[in-house]
Amino acid sequence: MEPIRVYLIDDHHVLRQAVARMLDQEDDIVVVGQAGEAQTGLREMDALDHYPDIVVIDLKMPGQSGMSAIAEIMAGHAEARIIVFTMYDNPGYVWSTMNAGARGYLLKSASGGDLLRAVRSVAGGGAYLQAEITLPLLRRMAQDARTAEDRSALSVREMHIVEALADGKSNKMIARTLSITEETVKSHLKKIYEKLGASDRAHAVAIALRQQLIG
Repeated sequence: MEPIRVYLIDDHHVLRQAVARMLDQEDDIVVVGQAGEAQTGLREMDALDHYPDIVVIDLKMPGQSGMSAIAEIMAGHAEARIIVFTMYDNPGYVWSTMNAGARGYLLKSASGGDLLRAVRSVAGGGAYLQAEITLPLLRRMAQDARTAEDRSALSVREMHIVEALADGKSNKMIARTLSITEETVKSHLKKIYEKLGASDRAHAVAIALRQQLIG
């Protein structure tokens, strides 16, 4: 059986190196690369002969955020399996990363055993949430369910704007296409982010694709 091929993206150099050593000691896991920031990691993974089976990524890094990187990975490699490894236990982050396509979420306080279980579970087609974040996430889901009826669906105009985002169009191009001002586009984007629970353009597109709002 081929080993699980893992790529690490984390700006904490010492921790990343320690995680790489731990994973490489396992007979069924091999670290095929690592990077200290997202853009380098995305470029190096694309250059590999075979895309990694698992991408372990932090959320907060210099330059491109982990959230944006997750959306980019999923857009180009829908089969990719991503594990978020971060110090942030905010259930909003968990919810957003899972919606964006991540399969696992662990805190950096997790044990080595937790991380190994996460890698093997996600590689096997499953998912993994660290026990400490499961209850807060369930509470967030319950709150979202209670307030779902109060949320408005995207309007036709907002749908057009999300589709334009997916096509990579700038605010200026969207404004020209829809015959509206750039300020109006910005106003629509603010409402779209609120309705989708998105943090930025890439995140909004990722959520819209996963919810099949756009094709």
